[in-house]
Amino acid sequence: MDLLTIVKAYGFRAVFSPELLIGIAAIAYFYVKYRRGGNSRAETAYFLLGLFLFYLALGGPLNLFGHFWFSVHMLQQSILYLVAPPLIYRGMPAEWFEHILQNKVCKAVIAVIGNPLIAIFLFNGALSFYHIPFIFDATMSNYALHNMLHLLLLLTAFGLWWPVYNPAGLYSLSPLKKMAYIFINGIMLTPACALIIFAGDLLYTTYTGSTHLLCLPFYSVTVERLPLSLDWLTPLNDQQLGGVVMKIVQEVSYGCMLGYIFFQWYRQEKDGAEDGYDPLLQE
Repeated sequence: MDLLTIVKAYGFRAVFSPELLIGIAAIAYFYVKYRRGGNSRAETAYFLLGLFLFYLALGGPLNLFGHFWFSVHMLQQSILYLVAPPLIYRGMPAEWFEHILQNKVCKAVIAVIGNPLIAIFLFNGALSFYHIPFIFDATMSNYALHNMLHLLLLLTAFGLWWPVYNPAGLYSLSPLKKMAYIFINGIMLTPACALIIFAGDLLYTTYTGSTHLLCLPFYSVTVERLPLSLDWLTPLNDQQLGGVVMKIVQEVSYGCMLGYIFFQWYRQEKDGAEDGYDPLLQE
């Protein structure tokens, strides 16, 4: 079944979320036009890639397919919380962090969700709570609850990465502490993934029915599922694959950051010289 057939069945708006695309494009435009500090091309690329992946996960076909396959849903969640926020932070100029902390409301929020000792439990706890079967099924069948929990997860995800990328000030960590923080985060998410991967029975009834509530960025609609089933991907295999997908994406994301921080920190310590601003190496 091709993409054109899916667009005809569910509509262009459901498949591509043009409202979200316009909003993301506006953010990208103002970032490129008004950013300060002479961001390098690499930093600009990180920020724009983060925005693109955020749209792909939340507004593109991935969001639609995530209502039909648990494995796709887990890929979507992994991109939204484990990949897009670090890329967006990586592309932010240093003065943006300062401006955020100058706002009293933002500073108060970050004082809670950006505290490393709180953030590490807040995000991993919220993500694990979200995947409790009866919570998950209720969330996927209630648009208001769906939006509320996903907004909470997104907020805690940005809080999780704040201590890693904040160059100075509130909850800025040294490179060694950043490596320890990322490593512990990797361990924290393992039990939830393992329970899904090794479950012998279906945990989520959401994916067993023929009727689904599509929770889209700006509206919801109940639809009948098209015959998109894959013979080899049974509901149980799909569920187990979902746990594997999230764990693999997490390991790749965390592993890349750990490796980068370590080797750059080691090189700076060895050479005794700074190579310019890098938020991952600030303390």
